[in-house]
Amino acid sequence: MQYVAYRASAVEFLFVHGELMPFPDADNAIITQEKLLDYLLNPAHPVGGPKAAWFASLGYTQRNWEQLRNDLLSVAQSCNTFNAKPSPFGVKYETEGEIGCEGYQPATVFVVWIVEENSPPRLITAYPGN
Repeated sequence: MQYVAYRASAVEFLFVHGELMPFPDADNAIITQEKLLDYLLNPAHPVGGPKAAWFASLGYTQRNWEQLRNDLLSVAQSCNTFNAKPSPFGVKYETEGEIGCEGYQPATVFVVWIVEENSPPRLITAYPGN
């Protein structure tokens, strides 16, 4: 499969056969249980604690971490614009989408992934959007 990337206003669009697509290999993105339970959904984590409070306001807690995983994976697989930034460890992809559990007001989330050499995309972090 051949990818064609276009850059416009610091946002990249990936076209495959004339259609907008998510960032490369998004269908194989990985989110570990530990990343969610020990960081993003952990109110006691020094960096993740405020994020845990924000995710809780959307209905996500350590009890339903699988739902957050599924929703963040959905953001990766359905986004059609992203920022790509090279790093010493691989290429970081910054995506944006809307998430929220049933019965809660949905909100915009920014999700950052890294693609290291010969590896699928892996979640680095997620944080509240504007």
